[in-house]
Amino acid sequence: MQIKTVVIINDFNYTQGGASKVAIDTAKLLLGKGLKVYFFSAVNKPEENIKGIEYITTNQKESLKEKNKILGCINGSYNIKAKKELKKLLMTLDNKTTIIHIHGWTKALSSSIFKIANDLNFKIVVTIHEYFMQCPNGGFFNYKENRICNLKPLSLKCIKCNCDSRNYIIKLYRILRQKVQNGIIKKIEANAIYVSEFSKDILKNSLIKKWNSTVINNPAGYEKEERNLDKKDILVYVGRLSKEKGVDLFCESVTRLNKNGTVIGDGPLKNELEQKYKNLKFVGWKTKEEIKNILKESKALVFTSLWYETMGMTAIEALSLGVPVIVGDKSATATYITDNINGLKYENGNVEDLYEKLKILEDNKLVQEMSKNAYNLYWKKPFSEQRYIEEIMAFYNKL
Repeated sequence: MQIKTVVIINDFNYTQGGASKVAIDTAKLLLGKGLKVYFFSAVNKPEENIKGIEYITTNQKESLKEKNKILGCINGSYNIKAKKELKKLLMTLDNKTTIIHIHGWTKALSSSIFKIANDLNFKIVVTIHEYFMQCPNGGFFNYKENRICNLKPLSLKCIKCNCDSRNYIIKLYRILRQKVQNGIIKKIEANAIYVSEFSKDILKNSLIKKWNSTVINNPAGYEKEERNLDKKDILVYVGRLSKEKGVDLFCESVTRLNKNGTVIGDGPLKNELEQKYKNLKFVGWKTKEEIKNILKESKALVFTSLWYETMGMTAIEALSLGVPVIVGDKSATATYITDNINGLKYENGNVEDLYEKLKILEDNKLVQEMSKNAYNLYWKKPFSEQRYIEEIMAFYNKL
């Protein structure tokens, strides 16, 4: 039968990070295809609602931001209210012509939504934006030691490891949440959309390996412009100023090269880095248009994230503008980069190797060639909204 309705599910119904943006973009694009679209969430901000989409919300807080910490722990592990409210909605819909498309659930809705959708025999699609399907903290990353974690999720070593960015109590809560989620995931049938081949490979041993799956890159929606040939001798970092993002690697290597560097973003390391690296320009967060204009004029984007990431949309935007990308070899973004073609890869977390790779950018002829390749390769197969929604619809129809 023909698909008539899609229920988009996400913790937030407003832009709160990459997953929320993709959830909202998906809802908007499906509406444009003439489908009836519902948006089910826990945390509500009605001022960002899109006309034509029907919103249902539990009006709850993010679990870790609840004043009552016990209630927050319960809701984060198994949100009964979310389950009941979703059931009310699904009971009014036809499970033969409706798709349930889940984007984010770990911050408020919990895995209870999987159970009720499965119990009522709806087709479930899950876009995997992070690694919460296997790792309790969602990143396979030890935030205390600032390194990728190779421990088996939920093994005794994993449970004992204080890897959370805040404290061990939060880690214990996340272990509880993961165990509840795993118990549900084992018993349901669903379908996975990975945002990159890299993230799919990372989760190859998870409980969802049995799910029907595909890879669909997130929609970028960039407009094609003429490539800027007048590059300034400036290296750029864009992102949160925190340890796991590796911003200190950028600052250290650019300073040693005595190069101009622009740091776009904010975070806990901002004051410390501004005091230490007087030669760099710290501009805080900028609008999307301002970031684009800075990137267009720069020699390269340096993407230093220490954890795996799942796609790295800032790097994708840089490539679309004809800006070479310098990236660590353990990042998902590295799968889009070929050395000396559209950028350079360095050993993840190694400031010495990053320094050596940035020295290669002294060759302006090579930089111009990489810029041309970055632009041409991206626009040969762009991450357009049209391509994205066509691939989404094709996957829905296969179900």
